[in-house]
Parts: sequence; C-alpha cells; structure tokens
Amino acid sequence: MPAVDAPASVDRVTSVPETAAELPPESAGVRAVFAQLQVALHVLVAALLALTVVGAHQDTSGGLNLPAMAAAVGFAAVYVAGTVWERRRQTSRSARLGWLAAVLALWAALVVQVPEAAYLVFPLFFLAQFLLPVWAGVAAVVALAAVAVVALGVHDGFTPAGVIGPAVGALVALGLGVGVRALYRESQARREVIAELVATRSRLAAQEREVGREAERTRLAGEIHDTVAQGLASIGMLLHAAERADPDHPAVDQIRLSRDVAGENLTETRRLIAALRPAPLEGVSLARALGRVAERARAEHPGLAVYLDSDTASEPPAELASVLVRVAQEALSNAVRHGDPDRIALTLTSPPDLLVLEVTDDGRGFDVDAPRAAASFGLDGMARRVADLGGRLVVESEAGRGTAVRATLPAERVGIDG
Repeated sequence: MPAVDAPASVDRVTSVPETAAELPPESAGVRAVFAQLQVALHVLVAALLALTVVGAHQDTSGGLNLPAMAAAVGFAAVYVAGTVWERRRQTSRSARLGWLAAVLALWAALVVQVPEAAYLVFPLFFLAQFLLPVWAGVAAVVALAAVAVVALGVHDGFTPAGVIGPAVGALVALGLGVGVRALYRESQARREVIAELVATRSRLAAQEREVGREAERTRLAGEIHDTVAQGLASIGMLLHAAERADPDHPAVDQIRLSRDVAGENLTETRRLIAALRPAPLEGVSLARALGRVAERARAEHPGLAVYLDSDTASEPPAELASVLVRVAQEALSNAVRHGDPDRIALTLTSPPDLLVLEVTDDGRGFDVDAPRAAASFGLDGMARRVADLGGRLVVESEAGRGTAVRATLPAERVGIDG
C-alpha cells in the first residue's frame, strides 16, 4: 500500500484532496491515522494471502494448484514492490492507479482459482478508498464486494454468511473513509485558525514595534529640544548680547561668525527634531498629510514652489503611510539644503499591488556614485525605513539636472523586519 508521503505544499491545503493519498504532510493527525492503517492493512494482507496459499496448495485431484500459486506469488510481488517503491520515491497519481489495477487484476485471477482469496477483498476495500477519488472509491468498494459475493457463491454456493460478510466489510470501509475525511477537514480548519492567529500575532508585534519606534523618536526629539536646541539658542543670545555690549571690540567679527554658526546649527537641529516627531498623519489621509508637508515647506522657504499630485484608490495601512510621509519630509529637506531648487514635485500613485511616492526637484543634483557624506545619513535612513516594509528606495540624480527620489512599497503590508 503506497505511503502517504505527498509533496509539501501549503497552497494545496485549500480544499479536501481528491484522494486520500494526496493528503499533505501538514495533516499530522490524519497522517498518524493512515500510518496505523497501513500497518494493519499490511498485516491483514499477509495473513489473508497466507490463508489463500494454503487453500491453493492442493486442488480437487490432490495436486498442486499451479495457476493459483502463480497468481498468489504475483499478487504478493506486485503488492510489496509497489509499497517499497512508494516509500523510496514519490510516485504520480497515474502510477498509483496502474499499481492498483495490477493488484486488482491479480486478485481477480486468484479468486477464480481459490475461494479463500475472496477474503482478500477486505484490505482491497481500504486500498480502493485510499487511492481513488471519493465517488470512484465508493463504486470500487461496491464492485469489489459484488465480485467477492459472486466468487464465494460460485465456489461454495450462495449462503447468508457469504453475502453478509463482504457487505458488512464494504460498509465498514466506507464508514472509515468518511471518518478519515472528516478528520482531515477538522485538521485543515485547525491549521487555518492557527495560521490566522500567527499572522495576527505578527501584525500586532509589528504594530507594537512601530509604536515603540515612534515613542523613541518622540523621546529623542524632546531630549534634543531640551538640551542641544536650547543650548544653541542660549549661545546665540549670549553672543548677541556680547556683540551689543561692545560693538567695537576687536573680536566682534568672530562673535558675529560664531552667532551665525550657532544659528545655522540651531536651524538644522530644529529640522532634525521635526523629522523625529511623529508624522503629521493624525486624523488625516496620506494625501492630506503629504499636503501638510508641502505647505510647511512652502511656508519655511518663500519662493520655493512645492506641488503635490496624488492618485490613490484607497488609503494604505498606517505603517506604510507613516514611512512615506517621513520619506517626503527627508527628501524635501535634503533637496532644500543641498540642491537649492526652485520647484519640488511630490507624486503619489498606486499601481497594482504597489504604492509609489516620487519626490523630484530641479536643483543642482549630484553624482549618485560619488561620495555623498552630507546627505548619506538621510538617504540611508529613508532606504532603511522603506526596506523594513519590504519596499525599495531608488535615487536618480545628475549634476545640474535635479534629483528624483522614488519609494516603492507593497500595498499590502505583511510585516516589519527587526
């Protein structure tokens, strides 16, 4: 009897398999039942075949029944060969059906010669149930029971025991087949529930990690604001006071330069704080949040034209939207600081199964293959955030011809790594 070793494929566990031999290895309970059933059937086949050989040992004239012995040996050889071959190498469905046909043909040849061979029909009931589709298996069991009844009737005459025995065996085999398939369906339902629970747990864990990251960013923004930003602001005020106290001091130029440097660093620090604070998504859509980013850029840099073009069919998950808003903030900040553009365009599109944000400017641009120490931290941060959600960040630029930053994310977020 062929083993239950079917190819491992999660995609196949979407409906009840056509035959019991096609049960996937994930069905641990069903496989255990079939493993025990296989052992029992092998023992039953061996015992009934031995009984048949004893019956075939002598014919009515007292000699050896050679045709019956040949059929018994052939039956045993084909049965054992098919079982061993299946255990060593996975066979196709057509090969299984061919093997079943050979076993049934040898049994038919044997039952014609020896009446005891009719009892082999009982393990053959289960074999047909196991290898054939549901209704074909039922029809095969009925046909095999009829052949056994006729064979016993022809050899020994029709008796109630000769009719009831095969009929009861057929009903038991059919009932067991129904029970095993019910067990499989229950096992499948449990696997689906477990898979759903695992997916839900993964989503919750990812959301918790994202909340933790947002909380840490907020904490860092507050710490930087209360220490570095306040310190730089105090330094600027002290230097300004020193400059006013003695405008003719020999070091007044150095004081002014120091104040300007402190002011520039305070501006950069405030931009860093703004980037660390939660994205402006509270209660608004992604397109509206990007619109706020564009409005803020226009307000902070008069004369800079910032446009937004949004074409999305539906609102993406919050994690995707948050990352895209941060990418837009960082790309705008890099463009203003390093590209000196006159125009920046934000384009949000949603091709099939994707979400794409592109930020383009007409600034100075740069060589993407050359060292870019000034902007590399921001670009690396954007790339890392996008990659964490299974996406990709592409930067295209050329000196004197502007820069394009394109973030592509899967529309259906699966999870966040690390």
